[in-house]
Amino acid sequence: MEIRTITYSPSPTFEAIHRDRPMIAAVRGPVGSGKSVGCVMFMLDVSINQEPNADGVRKTRWVCIRNTYGELKATVIKTFQDWIPEEVCPIKFDAPIVGFMRIPHPDGQTIIEAEFFFLSMDRPKDIRKMLSLEMTGVWINEAQFLDLNIVNEAASRAVQARYPSGKDGGPTWCGLIMDTNSPDEDHWWHEFEHGQDDDGNPLKPVGWSFYEQPGALVEVSPGAPMSPDLQALIDAGYYRDYLGRRFVANPKAENVKNNKKGYDAWFDQIGGKTLNWLRSRVCNRFATVATGKPVFIDHFNRDLHVAKDKLGPIKSLPIIIGMDFGLTPAAIIGQVTAFGQLRILDEVVATGMGIERFIDEQLSPLLTSRYANMEFTIWGDPAGVGRSQADETTCFEVLGNKGMNAEPAHTNNLMARLEGVRWWLSRLVGKGQPALIISPHCRVIIKAFETGYQYKQLNVSGATKYTDQPDKNQYSHPADATQYLCLGVMPERDRKKTIDSNATRADQRAADSVTGY
Repeated sequence: MEIRTITYSPSPTFEAIHRDRPMIAAVRGPVGSGKSVGCVMFMLDVSINQEPNADGVRKTRWVCIRNTYGELKATVIKTFQDWIPEEVCPIKFDAPIVGFMRIPHPDGQTIIEAEFFFLSMDRPKDIRKMLSLEMTGVWINEAQFLDLNIVNEAASRAVQARYPSGKDGGPTWCGLIMDTNSPDEDHWWHEFEHGQDDDGNPLKPVGWSFYEQPGALVEVSPGAPMSPDLQALIDAGYYRDYLGRRFVANPKAENVKNNKKGYDAWFDQIGGKTLNWLRSRVCNRFATVATGKPVFIDHFNRDLHVAKDKLGPIKSLPIIIGMDFGLTPAAIIGQVTAFGQLRILDEVVATGMGIERFIDEQLSPLLTSRYANMEFTIWGDPAGVGRSQADETTCFEVLGNKGMNAEPAHTNNLMARLEGVRWWLSRLVGKGQPALIISPHCRVIIKAFETGYQYKQLNVSGATKYTDQPDKNQYSHPADATQYLCLGVMPERDRKKTIDSNATRADQRAADSVTGY
C-alpha cells in the first residue's frame, strides 16, 4: 500500500481531549470549528495507540452514529473519508454500513485493524441496531438531535471494555466521544453540563467530561465598551451589525486557519438568520432555535418580558390563575399590580394526569405553601364545562368541590385568546415597564413564548408555509392557560373589543400562513 501522510493539527480543545482521554468526552462548539474532524482523528489516535495482541495486531471497533441516514452519509461518512480515505478504509454500503481498515503501524512491526459501523438512530427503538455489537468506542455526531435514551445506551455499551476481547488483551481505552452545537437550556446536554439538583449538587454524570470551544463570533451591543483585542478586530473591520446587535470575530475562535474564507465563513452565515440561530450555531451559546414559526415572534422579547430575578407575590393583591384541562393540565399563576402590570409568578404543568390528581398533588400544595391566605380566582378552559364520561362531573365542579373559585374563560375563540396575549405583550406601563413580565423560573412558559408554541412548518415545495393553528405539543397547554389568564385580567372594555372583533375569525390564525420569516 502506498504510504499517505495526513497532517492534523488539533485545536486547543481537541489537544485537551487527546491528552485527557476521558471515558466520555462531550464537545460543544460552533459550526465549522473542526468538531467532526477532531472526533474522527480521536478514533484514529485511539486505534493507533491500542496495545497489540500476541499476533501484533492492534484491534478496535467503533460505532459512528447520526440521527438520520441521509445526514449519516452526507456528513459523517463524508468527513470520515476526507481524513481516512477509501484506499485506507474501504466502506461497504450494506446494512449496516461498515468500514474496515488494516494498515501497518508507524512502528513498522505491528498492524492497525479497525472496524467502523455507521448507524442512523433517531428513535429509541433504534437502540436495537447496536445491541449485538461489542465495541471499543462510539462517536455520536450532532448529539443534540438524539434522544437521551440512545445516548445513555451507547455510553453504557461503550464503557464495558468488550472489544478487543480479553484473549487479545482487552481495549487500551474504551468510551464515547460526541459533539454538538449549543442546544437550548431545556436540553439534556445543558442539564448535564450545567444543571444542579435542589441541593446545589451538579447533575453531570460520573465519568463525563465536557469541553466547550470558543464561539466563532462574539455578540456585543453596538457602542458598548470593548476589550482591547475585540476593539482591534472591530477597527480592522472584522464585525457585522445585524438586527441591532454586533457580531465580532472572536480572537480565540478555533479552526479559523483551516477555513478557506477565514472569519468570513461565519460572517457569511449571518444574513436571514434569527438571533438565536446565530447565538447557538455561531457564538456557541445555549439558545432555542425554532423549527416552526413562533406564535408570538413579533411580540415576545426575552430581555423585556422575563424578569432578572424571581418574582414573589404581593400579599395584598389577589391571585389570578389560568387553567387548561385534559390529561396534560396546566396552570399559570399571576397577579396584576396597582399600575397595571401582569406578573406571571408560577407555572404548574403535568402530563398523564387528570384534573383531580393535578389539583391534589401539584396545584394545591403550591397554593398552600407559597400563596397561603391569599384570595384567588381561576379562569379555565371553557371546554371544562363538559361532563366526564367516567363520573359525569365537570372540571369546574371538581374545582368547586375543592373550594376553588373557578369560572370558564370569556371565550374559546383562538384568535381572541391570542390577541389577548398580544395586548399585554405590546404595552408598557408605569415608568416604561412591560405590561407583562414573567418570573425567570417559569421555564416552560418562557420556552413556549420563545419557540415552543409555534405554527408547524408544512413540508411543501416553493414558499415557506405553516399550519393555520398552533401545533399541539407540550407547550400548547401552558400557552392556552396563559391565554385564559390574559383575557381574564384584561380591562373589560378592551376584552370585549378583542372578543367582538375576532368573533367571526374562530378558524383563522393571526399570522399569514404563507409568509415566512
